[in-house]
Amino acid sequence: MGFFDDLVLPEEPATERAVLARLAVAGEDEGRYAPPVDRFAPASVSQLDVVGAGAESRVVLTGWSLWPRSLTLHLAVFRKALREGSDPRRQSGLRVGLRFSDGRRVTSLDGTITRHVTVTGPRGPSVAATPQAIGLIPLDPGPQHSRRSLFKTDVDLYLAELPPPGETQLVVEWPDEGIAETHTPVDGAALRAAARRSIEVWPDLEPLEATPRAGLLATLTLGGPPTLLAPPLTRAQREWLRREEEARQRYLPRADWERVRYRDWSDTALIRARLDAGAPPGAGIGHLGATTPLHRAAEWGSQEGVRLLLAHGAAVDARDAHGHTPLWYAACSLDEGRVRALLDAGADAWTPQSDVWSPGRLLATTALAPLVTHLPGARELPAEDVAALRRADALIAAFGTEPLWTDGLGVAFVRGLSEDELIRRLGADPDRCPMVDPEDAPFDPMDYDESLRYVAVRAVTGAPGGCVVRQEGYLPSRDAVLEAISTGTSAYGVYFNPKGGRFGTLARDGESVARDEIGGGPHRSDPSAYWHFRFWQPQGAGQGTFPYGADILAYACAAAGLSIDDGRHAVDRRAPARWVELPPELRRR
Repeated sequence: MGFFDDLVLPEEPATERAVLARLAVAGEDEGRYAPPVDRFAPASVSQLDVVGAGAESRVVLTGWSLWPRSLTLHLAVFRKALREGSDPRRQSGLRVGLRFSDGRRVTSLDGTITRHVTVTGPRGPSVAATPQAIGLIPLDPGPQHSRRSLFKTDVDLYLAELPPPGETQLVVEWPDEGIAETHTPVDGAALRAAARRSIEVWPDLEPLEATPRAGLLATLTLGGPPTLLAPPLTRAQREWLRREEEARQRYLPRADWERVRYRDWSDTALIRARLDAGAPPGAGIGHLGATTPLHRAAEWGSQEGVRLLLAHGAAVDARDAHGHTPLWYAACSLDEGRVRALLDAGADAWTPQSDVWSPGRLLATTALAPLVTHLPGARELPAEDVAALRRADALIAAFGTEPLWTDGLGVAFVRGLSEDELIRRLGADPDRCPMVDPEDAPFDPMDYDESLRYVAVRAVTGAPGGCVVRQEGYLPSRDAVLEAISTGTSAYGVYFNPKGGRFGTLARDGESVARDEIGGGPHRSDPSAYWHFRFWQPQGAGQGTFPYGADILAYACAAAGLSIDDGRHAVDRRAPARWVELPPELRRR
């Protein structure tokens, strides 16, 4: 008689049944984020220690499960009182970590990475992104966990590596329960030796020859890792800590200019702390040492910071990699205090630094001219430059003083045409294009592709005036539109690319004749118009004397041959306009 024969009834042999799922050969992520429970029986190492003690709580280390290349740490949390209304996911919850003999640290607070997982659904495999815990990974014991009780909670933490030989420190802290940081020694070599005793259950597993039949096999477990564990920091919390640490480190003595960002040059206390610690005032900083602290302070800092660097011996006329002195950048910023500080230290104002342009020549075109016109080497501006600056300033002023919304704006100026004539050149009937408010435009402004089919047309007065074509898109700067509207005249289109850059095209008599990227600080080889239209000046709210983008719009007007009195309404996206649907041949991308 067999061992169980008297306990069971005889049955027919089981028939062969279809396979629902079959264990596959281990993938590259096997054991990286969870124990390899399907393939190995772990070795167990018992280690009973109270690793954290508070007035009403104890954290007990009960042992380890060792896999070939990883481990699971088993803790038991005992409490004699549960309190009402406590937040179960506080940062001051239970914290667990390991400090290895080689100095590395892993913790239950190491956060997550984005893991890309292949998921097979009715339409085939697809890749899903999911957050994945790293470090000491809390494991879910499941809702039916046999050791779950009211006053005892088991905490299992998985580590996807074995500790190096030598002493590892298990570190536990739980501020909410009054458990101070506690260190418990662990023998890393003993854990590694135990891992070699784990048993591989399927050492000869063969690759699957075919994909199992279509179907769905799923298991569902509810619960999650114990809520008494402190959660990892969120991205916002990590950023806050980073800023706090930067603030703490900000004024610590250091004899260099590392980690001083652009906005930091206005912090005189920071500059003083660096100088007092021995940071050289004439050091080469920035990319490949292309500039100096005084250049940065002159461009971005304060009068006090500039004077402080000068008092510590910074060379007032040092040249950077572009051949400019600090006074050049102070002049371009139009900051009177920084300009005065450099001039008081004897800065050379009138030696040219970019073609004929010097800091003094730049300042002579602004309200700060009295600071330099009496200095040695001063020169009067040529009459043609004075006239060009006046024309440019008048065109810039035509776009007003209030902020302009230019990001993503495409606009073309065309000389001498009426609205009706321009609409006809765009392939539409003027009688079918009335002036309407933006909310009555014949398209959905939220549909970008549909909005590209239309442009707005407005006249601008001047001597001569003309018309403006605008769009929240790039087509007014493209050849097809510009060539259609410029027959017998000239037109200039520009696109304010929200990704960066302002790109312009000039068309004359139906032909595109020139293209340029405009608006960057002018360089030695750039046209004189770039200087006259003040591409070197600061602009925008709180920075300059005209709205951001007004200089580019004024330049486009001049390039098209317009001299307008008021162009703001023509480029204002909130202003009424006559909407024209472009024919397909003008919508070529």
